[in-house]
Amino acid sequence: LSTDGEKLAVACMSGDVVDFFWLDGSLDSQVELGWGARPYGVVLTDFGETWVTLQGPAAVARIGIDQSFGERIYLESDLRGVAMTADGLILSRHRSPDDGGVVVRMGTAGVQTWRLRLDPGPDSDTNARGLPTYLQQVAVRPDGRVAVFPGLKANIERGLARDGLPLTFETTVRSDLRQISLHDGEGPVGSELEAGVFDDRGLAVAAAFSPAGDWLFVAHQGMETVDILDAYTMERVGAAVDVGTSPDGLYVTEDALWVSVGLSRQLVRYDLSNIAIPVETDRIDLLPQTGEVLDPQILLGKQIFQRSVDPRMSSSGYASCASCHLDGDHDKRVWDFTDRGEGLRNTIAMKGRGGSAPIHWSANFDEIQDFEHDIRGPQQGLGFLSEEDWQATNVTLGVSKAGLSEELDALAAYAASLDVYPRSYYRTTEGARTAEGLLGQAIFEDPGVGCTDCHTGPELTDSGWLAPGIPILHDVGTLTADSGQRLSGPLLGLDTPGLRGVFSSAPYLHDGSAATLIDVLIDKNPADAHGVTSGLSGAELDQLVAYLNELE
Repeated sequence: LSTDGEKLAVACMSGDVVDFFWLDGSLDSQVELGWGARPYGVVLTDFGETWVTLQGPAAVARIGIDQSFGERIYLESDLRGVAMTADGLILSRHRSPDDGGVVVRMGTAGVQTWRLRLDPGPDSDTNARGLPTYLQQVAVRPDGRVAVFPGLKANIERGLARDGLPLTFETTVRSDLRQISLHDGEGPVGSELEAGVFDDRGLAVAAAFSPAGDWLFVAHQGMETVDILDAYTMERVGAAVDVGTSPDGLYVTEDALWVSVGLSRQLVRYDLSNIAIPVETDRIDLLPQTGEVLDPQILLGKQIFQRSVDPRMSSSGYASCASCHLDGDHDKRVWDFTDRGEGLRNTIAMKGRGGSAPIHWSANFDEIQDFEHDIRGPQQGLGFLSEEDWQATNVTLGVSKAGLSEELDALAAYAASLDVYPRSYYRTTEGARTAEGLLGQAIFEDPGVGCTDCHTGPELTDSGWLAPGIPILHDVGTLTADSGQRLSGPLLGLDTPGLRGVFSSAPYLHDGSAATLIDVLIDKNPADAHGVTSGLSGAELDQLVAYLNELE
């Protein structure tokens, strides 16, 4: 919202545009940001400029007073959160590298990058180790001295292959809230202050301060709860519970808390006369006059996908499908699943796949409904099947679970709806292929290089079944001792991943051991078992990578 309260800017990720609306709902203008920009966070300044984070090209964009596209400033990959302070912009990287969360300040002191440390733990029933990640929104205390970053804490150090301890439902992911000092009166600028600690909570998606800065409100997506903290001690003083499915935004006035509840399509108001027990006073329907845009089954599936509060999904509210696949994407994490009969596994994006099977690197599921095994197992949920149906279908690749549970079928319908790959920012600003990429296509399709031996067809994969329950698997020389097993038996090969959208799916390979596509082609392919690439020149490798990066 502009400082004069007359105009609203809305970032549209799938369309690569920012729309500017008047408050009566009429469209004022639209600014195109280039193919694959994927704008997310947006702020309007006192000077009439607009700043937008671009998750695609690792940049922040400036839009001028006349709402013309100004410039891109390249800062950090995967930017999402943004807030404005007197000293400039505070930005956050959505999915963190393994060595810590990333926060950027761009302002009067230039560009500064700060790290959010891994929580050293110890793991317990009330806390756990973990990397702060899934940073989406930034909240700045009204005095401008502190910024907070809600997110998720991912326990990437735990697992039988890593430290000898199995992942459990309460030591895998937890809600996370970090504070950074923006003023030397709070501590060294850029240093971390006392963090918020939450028990029985999953992903924290939004935070907001009270106008006086004394209270801090934190929304937890899966638990459908807004916790209220003392902003100085980080102690919990109250909560608004049962706010609705998938809260995603907060706004606080002197006497009221407003909660945007995305998948309930509502805006909820709470009276704050008693800060410990907020009282719901209004629930406003936000559906357009044309009604719900999603098919009812897909909407139900999307709601279930994100709800950790449902005891059928998980124990104590920590995990849901969205914990690793927020927005149907991937979390850029490599998990140690040795305790569940697998091994090190790099999370696969769901976007574009449309719920197709085989599922997972080891092809151990043949339908989305098989996630009942993860729900009842690692997540310790009660499950969505009746006990009779569970006993009859509790072997993956066996008797189908489809049609036995409305909720599991809805999850499958939602997964099937994720049939569009993200736009590639490696293409031209109009979305066309580049000359370099077209040269790379010829190399990719060269029988002597061999890429199309496995990466074939519309999805550029031979993923499928030799017979019911028997998948097509390949050993391309990337298996190690930590690759573990398949269905608690020998791992003889891997399912071939499709290559569309590969530009956004790093790290690569089943164990995430390749940081870049060049690493896949060269460093992790010394014997040419994964394509005959050793004879390619540097220029040809660059062309091949250009082709891969432009696939969508």
